[in-house]
Amino acid sequence: MFRLPKLFDVLVFAGCAAMLSFFHWHATKGPRSLDNHALQVAKLEAREADLAKVRAKRDAIEARVKLMRPESVDPDMASQLVREKLGYVKINSIVVNLPD
Repeated sequence: MFRLPKLFDVLVFAGCAAMLSFFHWHATKGPRSLDNHALQVAKLEAREADLAKVRAKRDAIEARVKLMRPESVDPDMASQLVREKLGYVKINSIVVNLPD
């Protein structure tokens, strides 16, 4: 025989349906959804590529700085810097400037 649901049963069902719809919305459209996760992974890969470029540039600068340390100055690097910054060139020297 059919009996009418009690108020408690209706409230439990409504609460469960509300929680289910809440979690469904967050899983599909929320800030931590699966679609947003894929977007965040793509951004992370792009930032890691940028970081690799910056690290390579930093390593190149560190190598140049190491050549100019007072305990081990590279004569070629010193003469190149004097030519570029001060404009001094030795007599009878030929300087060929190549574009970077």
